[in-house]
Amino acid sequence: MGADGKKKVVIVGAGAAGLFAGCFLKKEGVPFVILERGDKPGRKLLLTGHGRCNITNNKSPRELKEGYHEAGSYIYPALNSFSPEDAMRFIEEELGVKLKEEENNRVFPVSDKAESVRSALVSYVGEENIVTGFCCIDMDKTEEGFVVISDKGEKVDCSEVILACGGRSFPETGSDGTGYKVAGNMGHTITPLTPALSSVEVCAKDREFTSAVSGVSVNADANLYCNRKKTATGTGSVLFTHKGLSGPAILELSREIPRNIASSEGWIELDFTSHRSDEELDRELLQEIEGHPDSKITTLASRYVPSSVADKLGERAGVTDLRAKMATRNARKELLKVLKHLSLHIDTPPAYETAYVTRGGVALKEIERKSMGSKLVPGLYVIGEMLDIDGISGGYNLQAAISEAFIAVSDIIG
Repeated sequence: MGADGKKKVVIVGAGAAGLFAGCFLKKEGVPFVILERGDKPGRKLLLTGHGRCNITNNKSPRELKEGYHEAGSYIYPALNSFSPEDAMRFIEEELGVKLKEEENNRVFPVSDKAESVRSALVSYVGEENIVTGFCCIDMDKTEEGFVVISDKGEKVDCSEVILACGGRSFPETGSDGTGYKVAGNMGHTITPLTPALSSVEVCAKDREFTSAVSGVSVNADANLYCNRKKTATGTGSVLFTHKGLSGPAILELSREIPRNIASSEGWIELDFTSHRSDEELDRELLQEIEGHPDSKITTLASRYVPSSVADKLGERAGVTDLRAKMATRNARKELLKVLKHLSLHIDTPPAYETAYVTRGGVALKEIERKSMGSKLVPGLYVIGEMLDIDGISGGYNLQAAISEAFIAVSDIIG
């Protein structure tokens, strides 16, 4: 409590952004309280990195900003003020969580458990500074600061507010979009919302293919087509699932799938040999056929994809059990088609229930990028997934939340 009996700072939301903001305030000795609508802080944090918590990505701020799509330049000052290196140092030295770096600069706790990070954050903040069961639905601006109001009519006075309510993804963890209404009531514009970093479900016919090789990952270019026009491309690992597609390349692409995709013709085309043109691959296949005439043609295809995928591609191309020496020009063309142009039709648009982040949110033009302070309401700050910022997978979104929390607190303490 402050000297006047009021909480100095209220943080709305005990997700990653809110908890880190609490940590930074605690370190500076600033009185604060975190108001969390659920019964437990940091619930969504437990889902990150498939339960392992990919806390950041150990790249330089200049490299890292390239992973935030349209918001790269906007987020750069925050990343530069509190970099992945700074975040890792804070997590290890202040929170006491040992970290390790894995492929593609992704950083995880040594324990491989997101709970290690969540419990360390809660312990550092102090459970006495977290109020659960408080669902903020509105706030009033007063001469002294703010009055934060819950759905039960509870009121908390404070001098500054940090909105860290999350987006709409994984709503069962508490981020159901209520925070956008609160920001909107304060005059902020909310840009259109779309699930991002989500798996994609394909139509029943194509699901027969993906479910048959469920759990297998391949490297490919994933091209999104809407109304017969290529609208976006993702590159990297693609994971086949019982319902369709996942993996980094698909997650990156999912933010571009329109909500009305079911009423238009849309599909994802996979290219397993993106470093070759159609003509180059055709020549290569012909050489393989001539060099291995007694091999099954699907065995030759396994040079480019795992054998289980090659077998299913062979079925798709209608060349199962066909020996290379018996392959006609048309058979070769059909095999090339599934290796470079495998089309899997989208059944439904990505769902918020399975999306790791939300694209869209509080308009960036209304938030000062060097402080995360509102340009419309002095003393109000917006951080984390509420903002119209979404990064690619690999620790980018958590690092953005951490950096934003740091510069918001830095501005508050002056």
